[in-house]
Amino acid sequence: MRKKIILWLSTCGVCMMILYSCVHDDLISSLDSQNLKSASKSLWKEDEKFIQNVMKIYMEHETKIKKIAGAPSWEYAMSMGKLDETFMVVPIVENGKVVNTLVCARFDKKVYFRYENSEENNKFFNEIISGKEFRVSVTSDNSKNTVQKGIICVSQSVSVWHPNDENNPWPGQGGGHWETSYYNNCYSYQDYSNPDMGGSGGDNGGFDYGGGSGGSTVDPNNPQNLTPCEKTKSTYNNTAVKSRYEVLKPKTAGPGESGFGFKTVPDGSGGTTTQTTPLNPDSTDPDKMHVGIYATSYGFIHTHLDKPEGSLAIKIFSPADINAFLDFIHNAVANGTPLGEIFGGMIASDPDTGYNIYQMQYVGNGNDLPPVFTKAQLEVLKSDYTKIAQEMVTENGGSITHSDMQRLFLKTLNQMNLQNIILTKIEGDNIVKTINYNSQGSPSEDNCL
Repeated sequence: MRKKIILWLSTCGVCMMILYSCVHDDLISSLDSQNLKSASKSLWKEDEKFIQNVMKIYMEHETKIKKIAGAPSWEYAMSMGKLDETFMVVPIVENGKVVNTLVCARFDKKVYFRYENSEENNKFFNEIISGKEFRVSVTSDNSKNTVQKGIICVSQSVSVWHPNDENNPWPGQGGGHWETSYYNNCYSYQDYSNPDMGGSGGDNGGFDYGGGSGGSTVDPNNPQNLTPCEKTKSTYNNTAVKSRYEVLKPKTAGPGESGFGFKTVPDGSGGTTTQTTPLNPDSTDPDKMHVGIYATSYGFIHTHLDKPEGSLAIKIFSPADINAFLDFIHNAVANGTPLGEIFGGMIASDPDTGYNIYQMQYVGNGNDLPPVFTKAQLEVLKSDYTKIAQEMVTENGGSITHSDMQRLFLKTLNQMNLQNIILTKIEGDNIVKTINYNSQGSPSEDNCL
């Protein structure tokens, strides 16, 4: 009878095949580990390159990754609508039943593994591989695949028809019912790097994505392989960025700080372009402003204000500025944005050069980042920052030099336990300098050639 049903299905109209998908375990060859694409039993388009690369990494490091009984069923590995080599999940099967799922996410140029323990997600995969012959897939809702404050959410669903009579399997013929199962996962970098939250393998430092594992050998943190000097120049010379610095120059004498945020948006022809957004000044404090961070945000610039004689003007990044930059980096880690693209900028007037710009870059891999600081923590940092600056002014007879401010910046980074930050200075006539520090924390300005 089963063969007759299959023969009958083969003669059905094309329109029926658009609505329904039939999966027969005996008609699909077993998984060839070298050819996952042809063996995939997923109902959706998958990021097959990433899945194959992850499979190879798993096979090379299984003893470090494997924590539970059961085996990955790679033919049912899915990327849940993400096609940018950043996410995939594979069901773990024991005695023909899904008992867990193993998720792999890429942050920067490392991949991390984590076991889930979700009955709902197990049921989703069990429905798909259970052997039920007739099903219809429900396309994932892309609006549920979101990123907010470092949290990435993916969602997928499948509806399966359970006939009352296997001889009348189609809906409307022999009766039955639909069941919808869901896969949902919201995750962050911390979920994978923290062993207490299920992070697995590589001593929680992840595994290299590239080289011998078959992935891209291009560093996704810095795809152009630019030096910090070259990256600073590239960022500064971006037309959108440079033009906004020009807009901000006269605003350094204004009553409150001004600035712009930068994010990428589709350009209508398959690429992306930069969109700028004015930052919102604080309604009560002229030295504060509110920085919006979106999924594709990659930087911000703002002014530090001139002050009346006798008032303290610190024309380098404050703890709040650095914290905003840290938030941008966390956001980039969550989104898979190259970390080398992220920047923070500050412009202020200068008696010698007219205007000076300081820019921050991050040259780490995301593994050494502290959490974003709370308002209370920032108040303590601000108090120390202001106290140190005032002591420098007193020592210098009423002024604070660039060398003083650069030392203050380093002290603040150390207090915030933030590493791998490069500080550059752009002087009035487009002269770019890198700020380097010796072992005592004394800065030097070296021309960026």
